[in-house]
Amino acid sequence: MILALVNPVSSATPAMPSFAAPTPATIAAGTLLEVLAWLAFLGLGIALAVIDARTRRLPNRLVALLTGAGLLFFTSAALVEQNLPALWRALTALGISFVVYLVISLAARGGLGAGDVKLAAPVGLYLGWLGWEALVAGIVLAFAIGGVAGLALAARKRRIRGLTVPFGPFMLAAVVVTAGLVASDSLISTSSIG
Repeated sequence: MILALVNPVSSATPAMPSFAAPTPATIAAGTLLEVLAWLAFLGLGIALAVIDARTRRLPNRLVALLTGAGLLFFTSAALVEQNLPALWRALTALGISFVVYLVISLAARGGLGAGDVKLAAPVGLYLGWLGWEALVAGIVLAFAIGGVAGLALAARKRRIRGLTVPFGPFMLAAVVVTAGLVASDSLISTSSIG
């Protein structure tokens, strides 16, 4: 009795529940959820890129749907795979990406539209799921692709002043390219082990 008062945690106290190691079934389920997230990105990303290229607008509903799909599938994958650090990283990257694009938009005074800033949230979420390096690479790559395309368009039209180029397609393309590079690096690393 005295031992129980001094040391309330005894062998009679049930242990805290812990997660079991992921099984092949949970790994497969998590992978499926990640694939669904990326399929949603491709489908909605293509729609957003086409709309932005034609109208210079990124519809809020589609941006919100892209963000919601990413949140749903990545949260589910993180829970199934027991990979909460990846989820926290992706959520943090969402915020970082949004703030980076917001600061650039305010500094550029019209160089980036509000739609581009809003699109930065799902862009950050998807890049953040891949890792911190992917987040940085994807943001830099969007500006590199956009800059080259803008210069090419300016050279073709022989003017820069008053030229507007939709930036959303470059942001989305940068995510796809970055994801492809991460996937190919992962495949190369995996195949070199065996």
